[in-house]
Amino acid sequence: MRVFTTKDTSLDVVAEAIAPARRGADSAAEESVRRIVAEVRERGDEAVVAHSRERDWPGADAASLRIAETEIRTAADAISADDRIALERAIGRVRAFHEKQRPKDLLDPDGEGALLGWRYTPIDSVGVNAPAAVAPLPSSLIMAAVPAQVAGVSRIVVITPPARDGSVNQGILAAAAMLGVIEVYGVGGPWAIAALAYGTATIPAVDKIVGPGNVYVNLAKALVAGVVGTDGFYGPSEVVVLADDAADPRLVAIDLAAQAEHWEDSVAVLVTPSRDMIEQVESALEEALKGLGRADTVRRCLERHGAAVLVRDLDEGAQLVNLLAPEHLELAVAEPQAVLPRIRHAGCILLGPDTPTAVSDYLAGPSHILPTGRSARFSSGLGVMDFLKRSSVVSVSREWLARNGPYVERLAKLEGLPAHRESVAMRMRRK
Repeated sequence: MRVFTTKDTSLDVVAEAIAPARRGADSAAEESVRRIVAEVRERGDEAVVAHSRERDWPGADAASLRIAETEIRTAADAISADDRIALERAIGRVRAFHEKQRPKDLLDPDGEGALLGWRYTPIDSVGVNAPAAVAPLPSSLIMAAVPAQVAGVSRIVVITPPARDGSVNQGILAAAAMLGVIEVYGVGGPWAIAALAYGTATIPAVDKIVGPGNVYVNLAKALVAGVVGTDGFYGPSEVVVLADDAADPRLVAIDLAAQAEHWEDSVAVLVTPSRDMIEQVESALEEALKGLGRADTVRRCLERHGAAVLVRDLDEGAQLVNLLAPEHLELAVAEPQAVLPRIRHAGCILLGPDTPTAVSDYLAGPSHILPTGRSARFSSGLGVMDFLKRSSVVSVSREWLARNGPYVERLAKLEGLPAHRESVAMRMRRK
């Protein structure tokens, strides 16, 4: 890992060196995705099938895009009993957590003759991208679909890329079956995103697209945003571990490795006021990698995007964390509750030595679909609110209009909108 010290370098410079605010795609990738999205918009299934054959399954055709309901429903029986129990446990805990996020409608009298408030209604249809190219992620399907179900979304669609033989990952299909989601398409990539946005003869359009994906999927989501809703443009996965001398360097090391094994462009960072901690974690990493199945991926990730930062104290460490605004933050400190109030920007904050990122990735309860690329400065993890719309509700009495109508008339006149003014004046003249 690269090592920085804030005695030599400003926090801003360190943050930019570790996690640039924007790791944009190259122009060739942008142009490629733009072309794919345009082709799907113009040619529908024909374009979807052509790109699926080229990139994923050579035998794809329009009739095979949708996975048969019987195949989905039997998938839960095809996995082991232990896997099925684990998925059920995850679904139950994620559902229980998100039930608590449901907001309440309000209709409140203002004391002057008006009723004012709001009501929440669910989005009608949502498409969930369930990645499977590098590693199949049934957990991501759960983390997206469950909040949507709690919100009351009536149609949930899953897209997931097929293998070269046309098969779709059984873990993802099993999770879909256990969630009661029966509309699944064996198609992935930007052509699948475009299909969900514009609709094809085989894949009807949705109102919002959610879920993580690679840079090409994110570029496609950016291009169709506005045609449909999107959740966020998620980049490489990230963890920052803020640790003091109370931390176990072996646990810090394995948590950094766990994040690094996602892919080579993941970000894994140790922030600590202890030079000894940096040295011990580096030694523990070497030991951990000896028996790790994805050791090569972890090494390449840590060489490129891993870092250890020596800060003056935990206060400065918290400042750096806020600049990095990481997807995951582990507070591996003696008193995590005392440090928590200093953290303003992080997707998920994990407190104490027994709470690794993996717990929140799979089972804790909150969705693991979180802001990356320092976007936690202005956005939040996926939740029930992402699948609800808020409508304002207004009802005023004649008495209220008599009292407040002149102000409305004055404001309409100020803005030069005579019909606005007359719409109020006409009502005030009524007997």
